[in-house]
Amino acid sequence: MATRNNELAEQLADLTYELLENCQIKIERTAHKLNLTVAEFKLLRSIGNSERVAAGELARRLGLSSSRLTRIIDGLVAKKIVKKSTGGKDRRVVEIQLTSEGVQTCDQLRLMYITVHQDIIGLLPSDAGESVILAMQKLRSATHEWIKE
Repeated sequence: MATRNNELAEQLADLTYELLENCQIKIERTAHKLNLTVAEFKLLRSIGNSERVAAGELARRLGLSSSRLTRIIDGLVAKKIVKKSTGGKDRRVVEIQLTSEGVQTCDQLRLMYITVHQDIIGLLPSDAGESVILAMQKLRSATHEWIKE
């Protein structure tokens, strides 16, 4: 039994690593098509539909230093995708908000990302899509539990 678990763990490790590599390639291609860096792409995905997000919250979500986040945000400001403003009562708080061009970019990003995943689902056998999603949901739940430990 332990040997089988070791084999499964090794297969899971290899599959996870390869899947992460492929996802990184997918992100790079999508970002490039939108004239974004990978870091800008990830920041925009993290903002989502939020009206305003504190820079500190974005740094926490993305695991970035304040200085690194500032450089990414400045690149997006230069591209007119986001604008910065200081927080209402505490002027030290910097908030990020999508511009109208940024909303359009995020809409394009979501559409492209869905299309990429439709293409991937299309490469699966016709009866496998729901099984893959179920397995991925179970894997996600297991990783959430593992992180809590």
